[in-house]
Amino acid sequence: MPAKTVLIVENEESLIDLMKTYFVKSGFLVHSATRGTAALELFSKTQIDLVVLDIMLDDMDGWSVLRTIRTTSSIPVLMLTARSQETDKLFGFELGADDYMTKPFSLKELLARSKALLRRVVPNQTSEVITLGRLTIDSVAHQAMLDGAPFELTPKEFDLLLYMVNHQTEAVSREQLLQTVWGYDYFGDLRTVDTHIRRLRQKLKPYDPIETVFGIGYRFKADAL
Repeated sequence: MPAKTVLIVENEESLIDLMKTYFVKSGFLVHSATRGTAALELFSKTQIDLVVLDIMLDDMDGWSVLRTIRTTSSIPVLMLTARSQETDKLFGFELGADDYMTKPFSLKELLARSKALLRRVVPNQTSEVITLGRLTIDSVAHQAMLDGAPFELTPKEFDLLLYMVNHQTEAVSREQLLQTVWGYDYFGDLRTVDTHIRRLRQKLKPYDPIETVFGIGYRFKADAL
């Protein structure tokens, strides 16, 4: 398997050096930038598999960089911040971030989360295509189509949709979704799930196959497609 390429966007060069050394030792190719404009230029010209993106940059904030990336790509984006407010995380997820780490963080955990995001993008399994009404999901191509037209999903959105489709008609709790889709070691707010469900609902319009089960969580209804 060819080496994966990571783009690190961080305004502290010393931290870039630490992350770069750790990623390279683990077999990754690494590009880096300290400014958002330089990062977007690199992103437009280079095949990138994962972006590690700091919120606080000198010329533009990480939110703006993320918005621009999401106009053309659904590759995994892991956000970094020195602030621990839950509202920052939820805002990042609203914009399409896939994961979030607060400084200071463990380089070992950063690498583990990065690998987990990349594994979800390229599953190691035979092709499986699921068709439910107007929705088609290819788990290996990591592609979803609605009414025959592909639509963009971030890796987390895709995992969430696939899990709910595989558990259709079941009422699944927010805790269950958080543990399964984000991982057992993900210490996140349950509103993270609500944020991603809201984004999924927007992308599945005009259909509304995700039903809120009050007091429990959500249910996927294939007959709504």
